[in-house]
Amino acid sequence: MPPHPRSGPPRPPTLRDVAELAGVSIKTVSNVVNEFPHVKASTRERVREAILQVGYRPQVAAQQLRTGNSGLITLAVPSLDFSYFSNLSQAFIDEAQGRGRTIVLHTTSPGRDEELNVLSGFKRVLGDGVIFNPLRLEEAEFAKMERTSQPTVFIGEHLPDTLPAGCDYVKIDNEGAAFDATSHLLALGRRRLAFIGAILTPHGVQPHSSGMLRRDGFLRALAEHGVAPSPHAVQEVADWHRQDGVEGMNELLERFGEVDGIVCANDEVAIGALTQLHRHGRRVPEDVAVVGYDDTPESEYSIPALTTISPDKKVLAATALDLLAERIGGYDGPPRTVATPYDLVVRASTTADLPGAAR
Repeated sequence: MPPHPRSGPPRPPTLRDVAELAGVSIKTVSNVVNEFPHVKASTRERVREAILQVGYRPQVAAQQLRTGNSGLITLAVPSLDFSYFSNLSQAFIDEAQGRGRTIVLHTTSPGRDEELNVLSGFKRVLGDGVIFNPLRLEEAEFAKMERTSQPTVFIGEHLPDTLPAGCDYVKIDNEGAAFDATSHLLALGRRRLAFIGAILTPHGVQPHSSGMLRRDGFLRALAEHGVAPSPHAVQEVADWHRQDGVEGMNELLERFGEVDGIVCANDEVAIGALTQLHRHGRRVPEDVAVVGYDDTPESEYSIPALTTISPDKKVLAATALDLLAERIGGYDGPPRTVATPYDLVVRASTTADLPGAAR
């Protein structure tokens, strides 16, 4: 009587299948898969051909048991609704793929509790290490920790000066970048300047929040150039979206209608501000010059094209992955902080004779 055919989906190819086809031991196949040395070139080639023929793919769980590493890195960002974070995530994915690693994306959009979940190391480990951009956590939460539960590199700007052991920090000089953006407007002869951005968090003022640092850079530039700020120079908004820029611009024009230059905390707020300036019949940059922050893809195609601070996302991703690889590899030194570069990209929202100016 013929055997019953096996029911259910076919099983995936195994090391044994590869070994039988290549005529070698399972150990030899494992050595080739894990790129161990001391395998003859001819044998290595035969095993690789067998791997292709049977369609074998190493399983992450099995790889982690053999080597201690899964090759997976968790990237936790606030939300992919923000253009900056979706573009930054792509930079991390591209860089990690070039290193033979895979990025697992995780968003903390549900809020503070989800950021606490990431900070505490998740309920279950999602890879060899974590790259984490916190946004809502108050600094006291970091102070409570003596050590991160797994290798961690923090990115972003919302972090205290003192960090727990087992981690590193890659940042951009937010205050310096906002200082440069403001100095650009001052060099163009603008003197009635304002800042629009999210300053307060749900837990009040936090000195290291991005909005606070960018506001401080704005005010420092005014002070160093001898320009007294208007009492209405800082327009706080609730969040970092386009609608916040629309609402903030409305309030600003009511209180400070003679404004002639605006530094926005990010590009999305700036694009909202541009929209509202147009609705009020204010020409950009002739009447009001506008600078954003992040150099998102939309900034180049806004009308007019937006002058903005451009963080070097590729360098940021590469630096964070370098530091994390060292932590995963066993480095246990004190926390390291690395500042990555940025540029001021000048476009038509501050200089009318550049391409992209409104006509």
